[in-house]
Amino acid sequence: MVNTMLQMTVGDILKRPIFTRAEAIASPEALQRSVRWVHIMEVTQVGHLLNGHELILSTGIGWRDDEELSVSFLRQLIDSGASGLCIELGTYAKQPIERMKQLAESEHFPLIFFHEEVRYIDITQDLHAYFINQHHQMVSRLELLSTELNQLLLSGKGMMSLLRLLHQTTGAQVAFFPLGAEAQFVPHMPRAKAGIFYEQWIYGKMFANAEQKQTIAHRPILALDHLFADLLLQGKTELSEFQILVLDRCATAIAQEMMRTKYMEERRRLKEDLWAVDWLSGKHTEQEVLDYIQTLKPTAKLGGATVCLFDLDAETRREAEKEDGALLIQKHMVARAIFEGEGYVLLPLLHHDQIVFIVIDQLGEIKHRERLLRAIDRVRRTEQLQEPALFAPRLSIGCYMTKLSRLHESYDTAKEMLTIQRDVGPLASPFYQDLHLHKVMYALKKAGTLHALAEQYIEPVAASDKERNGHLLRTLSVYLSLSGSKQETAKALLIARQTLYHRLERLETLLGSDFASDHEKRLTIELALRAYEYIHGSVN
Repeated sequence: MVNTMLQMTVGDILKRPIFTRAEAIASPEALQRSVRWVHIMEVTQVGHLLNGHELILSTGIGWRDDEELSVSFLRQLIDSGASGLCIELGTYAKQPIERMKQLAESEHFPLIFFHEEVRYIDITQDLHAYFINQHHQMVSRLELLSTELNQLLLSGKGMMSLLRLLHQTTGAQVAFFPLGAEAQFVPHMPRAKAGIFYEQWIYGKMFANAEQKQTIAHRPILALDHLFADLLLQGKTELSEFQILVLDRCATAIAQEMMRTKYMEERRRLKEDLWAVDWLSGKHTEQEVLDYIQTLKPTAKLGGATVCLFDLDAETRREAEKEDGALLIQKHMVARAIFEGEGYVLLPLLHHDQIVFIVIDQLGEIKHRERLLRAIDRVRRTEQLQEPALFAPRLSIGCYMTKLSRLHESYDTAKEMLTIQRDVGPLASPFYQDLHLHKVMYALKKAGTLHALAEQYIEPVAASDKERNGHLLRTLSVYLSLSGSKQETAKALLIARQTLYHRLERLETLLGSDFASDHEKRLTIELALRAYEYIHGSVN
């Protein structure tokens, strides 16, 4: 356990032998200002020359007895975050200037006066030696801390052991806010106080006060470029450089521990995929499904559910299963966190040649499509410039089921949507509910009548186009879509009216003179045209 903050204050400096005869004008708060360096300054324009936390030594030669200049000099030091000002009285500054004392007292800024000549070189040597030794101690103790952190990670003692070590090393209050889980405090914080602390953090009140901001440090816990938790450190006084560095190292160790834990959880979940496969097959009752999800997430508010499928080719699947599925596990970890942020519980698995996302909605159907597409887009963006991309462009989303035991129906519709896209290519919308004629075409294909329908009505027109290098198919499609308007058809095709008449005569020869006037025949031809496009692609 590290029992020092490795931080020198103005009060500590005044206890050193070289300051024995110095006079200090400083409140208890001013004595707690930390000092990281000591610097001699005689110029009066200093705001741009300081980094903060310097103890400034001066003889007053820059302002002598000019009260306005001396107060300006002091104000610049305060605004630049200096720790204090030492002034040798006698040769240049005859006596303490009253306005400087008043300003220093109001700002809790320490003024130290030497009433006799002092060697500033001795002060700088003394304090710089201390700072260098302090830095050496800090490096040594940080190395010791790294060793302790590694030992805890290897021992598998869990998250609390890391949080306790952070508190023991810094002596500060530790607050840990994992996403989707209960907050943890070391040392323990009463429920009411913890609630206030969490509320101040969530609503940004914690950093509103400049002085309070210096006592608090925050580190996001990131893994695979995604936020998994927030780690906060709160001291009673301004946090030291050592405490901040300890926080950085502990934050890294905590991220590693969270990755290890989630990785192990994901491996366990992969072994439980058989249960999910049975669910997709309709083998579980409503109560069995509810009980299972409650074991995964007791706080889940269960609404409906849907199934999303990402189609994989053989090569991408082999890459996903390499090294015992390590890549797939990582992808699933990130996807879970993203979907949870949109109000879902996600159960991902690899089944056959698809990544299956069982998406359980906790918000009902409130903006379901918008939230789902946003989550999928965020998942896909995590794969930018990465190979292989598992969440491929070919995506299908099944029907939204309010009864969880009927999830197999969503799965079946998602598979149907995927098959249709394999036939015709990616569609504008991945939702099964947005399919219209494609459903009919797929049903005809399953019944084995799709080709016969296209062949009977459309194949003669297609054959004529091939023989004469014509445009009858496109003309037929546009003409029917515009409800038989010759003027609009000619305009859409960018052809003369006479040219259109000639083409329509050819179509009447091939399809019959009533192909556009007979209502039932026209509907059948339109359906046959869609069947032809389903097989061969768009004719437009």
